[in-house]
Amino acid sequence: MKKFLLFTFTVFLFAGCNSIFQYVFLPPEREEYTIVPDLELTTRLEDSSYFVSKDGKMVGYNAKSWKIEVRYMSDFQLNTYEFPDESRAFDNSGNPYTFANWIDPAVGYTPRRFSVFKVTIYNYTNSKINYDPEASLLLTDRGDKLNAYAREKKNAKFYSMEEYFQKRKGTSGLDDEVFETRMGIVRRTMLTYGKPIYKGDTRDGLIVFDPIMDNIEKLKITIDNFVVGYDENNDPADFVDLEFYFKQVVVPKEERIVVDDDKIAKVDSSVTQLSVALIKYTTAPGISNFDVPWNPKPRSLPNLMQIAAKNLKLRQKIVEGSFGDESVNDSHVAFIFGSGTTPEFSSSIVSRCAEYVSDGGIVFIDNVYFAGEYPFLTLMETFLGDVAKKLSGKTEIKRINLDHPLFTSFKELTSLPAGMDDFNNSLMKSDEIKGLFLDGKLVIILSGKGYPVLWSDEGSSYDNATQLDFGVNLISYAIKNRKK
Repeated sequence: MKKFLLFTFTVFLFAGCNSIFQYVFLPPEREEYTIVPDLELTTRLEDSSYFVSKDGKMVGYNAKSWKIEVRYMSDFQLNTYEFPDESRAFDNSGNPYTFANWIDPAVGYTPRRFSVFKVTIYNYTNSKINYDPEASLLLTDRGDKLNAYAREKKNAKFYSMEEYFQKRKGTSGLDDEVFETRMGIVRRTMLTYGKPIYKGDTRDGLIVFDPIMDNIEKLKITIDNFVVGYDENNDPADFVDLEFYFKQVVVPKEERIVVDDDKIAKVDSSVTQLSVALIKYTTAPGISNFDVPWNPKPRSLPNLMQIAAKNLKLRQKIVEGSFGDESVNDSHVAFIFGSGTTPEFSSSIVSRCAEYVSDGGIVFIDNVYFAGEYPFLTLMETFLGDVAKKLSGKTEIKRINLDHPLFTSFKELTSLPAGMDDFNNSLMKSDEIKGLFLDGKLVIILSGKGYPVLWSDEGSSYDNATQLDFGVNLISYAIKNRKK
């Protein structure tokens, strides 16, 4: 009987039953996503100037005297048709917009580097028009609010491709060559605010945003102050605001690219599986300083987790929810960000937070709003006290000393990393971060330093390496704590 089973298995294996082999030995196939115009939401604008192309892949606005078209550029399009020669050298590829043919061994597939759109502008009869790509925003149904990248660091309003690659550049001659290749393509293909588009002319190019996550369904690109006229002094005088709706959809299997199994990087079984949670909360009545109070810095966690995954060999996932949600309960770290409003933490939320840390989870709380009289630390210290009352065991709220693993688990830090309060002389300085300890173990960290702002790279004039090291220390500590 055993010989028969062995023979049968051998026949299946060598007879080319690839589908059976893949089903048994390889993980389930990953869904691939693309971004297409949302015809339904575009129609709801009730403006006949908006249109979607017949193939359903481009959305535009036709003002008769001028027209603008916006089309998503997939990684496949960028790698295969736009920059094929620069997309073959794995992590040394010159394509600046994708990770080319490099496959992340931590996850077994190629992640997105950016979200890239092609914009084409036609000027039919206006004397001249103009467009500033940095006046574009990419908004998502998750609450992300992503600014467009500039080309060069100098005079960039938010972020620049030059700075992005400078931070990731090594010191070798090859690193210099790859950097120059990427920036050469950026300068040649990205749109920038410059000379007007004169009557009869056309201009096209790329606009670039941070990558979006797979769980995003709805997106919108807004363009403020699109210039449609100039005054007698040659200054922009007439403007229109535009909005283009998109949705993220699964790519049909028949349209996916078939890759030889031998060329797929297998998932490294030694990679640590890690999930972090961004806690949603309601707020007391008042003026919100951010579109989504519980997610005031959408770039913050993705940036931090990208660095942590690289340094700690992680396969990471970011979830959003409340204490008690299954996805949050399964996470290693839960983040709570203050944004100038007063979070409403009911007794049930406090109890579920206590259960979360009792089960080994770590909570990190920090502030991102530093204008006005915002009693962030007072509010959160009250929250820590309420959680402590729900815990079984000895609890203590106190300063976290520099010899704690929080400051040494990945990279040893000899001092408290500078925060936003250190960079702004008008703010009251905080020389400590506090923690709630349960039976001697740190379970909740309370910081008023504003590290999430620096993790997000929005303070582009600041060196945020130490703050990111602290964040990686936090993740490393949480992994070790969760195992115990």
